[in-house]
Amino acid sequence: MLLYLLRHGIAEDHGTRSSDAERELTDLGRERARNVLLSAKKMKLAVPDLVIASPLIRAQQTAEIALETFAKNAQFETSDLITPTSDVIETMALIAERAKSFDRIMLVGHDPHLSTFGSALLGSSSIVMEMKKASLAKFEISRIDVPRMRGYLTALLPPRIGSL
Repeated sequence: MLLYLLRHGIAEDHGTRSSDAERELTDLGRERARNVLLSAKKMKLAVPDLVIASPLIRAQQTAEIALETFAKNAQFETSDLITPTSDVIETMALIAERAKSFDRIMLVGHDPHLSTFGSALLGSSSIVMEMKKASLAKFEISRIDVPRMRGYLTALLPPRIGSL
């Protein structure tokens, strides 16, 4: 099974909106998200069958960019299990359940959750990989069972990849 982790792009500053959940992507955030996804497409990375995004606006907007530029035919879901404070084990359970129907899944979320989750997939209880804003990580999942889900990091695209 293939799993992508995509962190949302740069968002408006804290306090810009009435709640953190309503913060939107900035123009630079949109551009970097688009660039990393276009780079994935140019690299001919496998396209996700399913994109699951956090309900927070900036993740939803990043998921829209993913669906437009990289995963045009993917199904789309929203899940509360990939917010900034989500539990890694609950996210593993979500992936294990969706893996019954989908071979290639993309999660669009936030830090610290995505860095913690990606590190857990590598077998670490501490953060050993950092998901910068608008970065994309690709994992080959080798063990699907929860809570011991494991994978191999096969690609990590930085947010400025399209502008290098």
